[in-house]
Amino acid sequence: MWRHFCTTVRGTSHESGGLGCQDAASVVCCEALPDTLILALSDGAGSAVHSEKGAALVVRIWSEYFSRLLADGPDPAAVLEGCTTATVLEVLCRVREAVACEATALGAEPWDFSATLLGAVLTPSNALFAQVGDGCWVGLLEETLSCLTWPLGGEFAGQTTFATSPSAVDALQFVHIPRAPAALAGFTDGLERLLLDFQTRLPVAGFFRPTFEALSQNTPDFQRHMEAFLRSERVCARTDDDKSLALVVRVPSKALREGPLPRPRPTAAGLSPGQTP
Repeated sequence: MWRHFCTTVRGTSHESGGLGCQDAASVVCCEALPDTLILALSDGAGSAVHSEKGAALVVRIWSEYFSRLLADGPDPAAVLEGCTTATVLEVLCRVREAVACEATALGAEPWDFSATLLGAVLTPSNALFAQVGDGCWVGLLEETLSCLTWPLGGEFAGQTTFATSPSAVDALQFVHIPRAPAALAGFTDGLERLLLDFQTRLPVAGFFRPTFEALSQNTPDFQRHMEAFLRSERVCARTDDDKSLALVVRVPSKALREGPLPRPRPTAAGLSPGQTP
């Protein structure tokens, strides 16, 4: 039903400073629900002392919550259909509770664990997406490549709202679609300026189209080539931040088998068409 890829790469600024990776990401395929995927990505705040722990908590709690919720129902698609904004707000409440407990145990403050959320759940017939903070979900629906969510910035560069904070309630982006995407990508803010055109608010099709096709065709060494691409000089020259990327394609996919999507003109914001991993 699905082919998927997920990785997190430490940014060059963290490598040179001797810091660990502050991103976390996972794709969970439940054994009892083989046609259902649960995805989560999180970017820990660079200024937060325990941001890597916060990111790991966000990813773990999202994944565990939906794994249990879907496993308790006979039909995952029906369960997902019943999910609303309130469902995601419950997840955010659990995140804050876990952060509070961790902060108490370490003698720290909750804001020391600040981290964003990109969460998704896919069944064969529907999908749910949530976001608090920066990063983005890009989906191929029918034959249209579009941004399902959009990075949430603040008044100043690098400022955003975190899923671990009480203000996450007001910053939540929630999208529920009554069909499964042909392909999906989620990525943290280290890749925003490469993969999104901020003038048109569109994804850079020159990256996504060939990348989705390569994953769909089960191209040999896809993971090795993709990770090498994310660590490459041309990418690191554009961004020194941590980079998390999750990719999913539905197999077989009618949209991927048909003609190529219209490609935008090359822009300064993103990779030019033809620049593929």
